[in-house]
Amino acid sequence: MKIKLCVVSPLYHSSLGGLGRQAKLLTERLAQEDEIDLFVIARRMKRMPADTFSQDVEVLRAWSTKPYRHTYEKFSISNLLISLTFSLSCALLLIKNRKRFDLVHFHGASLPLFINYPLLRLMRKKVIAKVAAANIGTELGSIKGRYFGAGNLVINCMRNIDAIVAISEEIKEGLFQDGFKQAQIVRIPNFIDIRVFKRLSEEEKKIKKAQLLDNNRVCVVFSGRFIGRKGIDYLLRAWKVVSEKTDSLLYLLGDGPLLKDMKELAGALSISEKVVFNGHVNNIVDYLNAGDIFVLPSLQEGMPNSLLEAMACGMSVVATKIGGVEDVVEDGYNGLLVKPGDDQDLAMGILKLIQNSDMRKKLSDNAHKTILENYSLESVVPKYLKLYKEVLKKL
Repeated sequence: MKIKLCVVSPLYHSSLGGLGRQAKLLTERLAQEDEIDLFVIARRMKRMPADTFSQDVEVLRAWSTKPYRHTYEKFSISNLLISLTFSLSCALLLIKNRKRFDLVHFHGASLPLFINYPLLRLMRKKVIAKVAAANIGTELGSIKGRYFGAGNLVINCMRNIDAIVAISEEIKEGLFQDGFKQAQIVRIPNFIDIRVFKRLSEEEKKIKKAQLLDNNRVCVVFSGRFIGRKGIDYLLRAWKVVSEKTDSLLYLLGDGPLLKDMKELAGALSISEKVVFNGHVNNIVDYLNAGDIFVLPSLQEGMPNSLLEAMACGMSVVATKIGGVEDVVEDGYNGLLVKPGDDQDLAMGILKLIQNSDMRKKLSDNAHKTILENYSLESVVPKYLKLYKEVLKKL
């Protein structure tokens, strides 16, 4: 029997954050399975970065306000309206296409899920939701006691959801605290396509580094959105310390609402000559293959794609000790962990790797091994297939 699946992912795009990238990668891979018949409901957006989409996946675009805004996870009235209008448009598409699916997989356990869950129960559909981030305050696992009691009402409404995917132990614990049962929570980590993000030989790496970075210096790379929780301001303050002791270069890849502010901060810290703002790049894998050290200064994460991608490419990493990062990085084995929000500790971690090439090599080898064994797309797809089948058995 075919698995008739509807995937709901507002940000269904490779360049608009980890959740959208995960949804797109997983869905396009699932579409290759003969036992699945699926389609996607995503947000209609404008001014999008370039991306390619599989012809095997039908994407229905739901209307929302401000289609040009791609980052709206921070709580505000404007962002609430974006999510609300998408949720209502999504409901119309779910009703219109109700005969095409038995199961809905929400990427993100937030407002689109909250609004559409009662409707889907009325239609006798099964529902799975993936929680994208811990303690963000807008998803299951972090809304208890929030919004003047509304968070508790939502939790009570969602008590009988068929399954919730927790990508990290921290998220799993948050779901327990919200009162969800062990049987409802499934631990499935984030993943990457190791056919794309793969390690190069030393000779190939030198060529790539000469093309993109600086072959004569240790090059440190950050990749991510320029938003508050990514901690880029702490990274720049840490780099002030690093730049006084080394001649290394910091490359910042990505775009977002704080890009201008971070450029101004680099100027105020007098480190502009040793910081390169590359903006959004389509060839992120090339930079990860060219760089020497990857740094993740985030204050809050689920399980960051950028970290998994860097490790798959064999980069040595320095990351903050938070959320799903701790599930992936074992301090001193496949990376270094530092205190979040502590620019001095971050600087010391970066300096330790810049000044010790043997340590970089050891961490690089173990990072690559960790991803191959535990976080590849091919290792995760069977877990989702199993989950879908188990949930549908209850029909």
